Amino acid sequence: MVTSNDKLTTTQKETCAVISMRDAAALMAREKQISYEDALLLFAGSRIYDALFDFDTGIWKESPEYLLDLYNKFADKKSA
Repeated sequence: MVTSNDKLTTTQKETCAVISMRDAAALMAREKQISYEDALLLFAGSRIYDALFDFDTGIWKESPEYLLDLYNKFADKKSA
């Protein structure tokens, strides 16, 4: 289903972003074997978090798996 960006309110976009972020943090916690809270803090301190809540990027529409993949790609580049 394709939705127009113009038809959703900022609050609706924020809700989608928060749900995806929480799910991505849960996936990260399992992947890294850390607590959910630690995963959420790691994610919230990342560039992906900033992009997620910049609604012009459209990242708020993506799946939690995609968000975690982006997070991991940027984390790998940072440590390289």
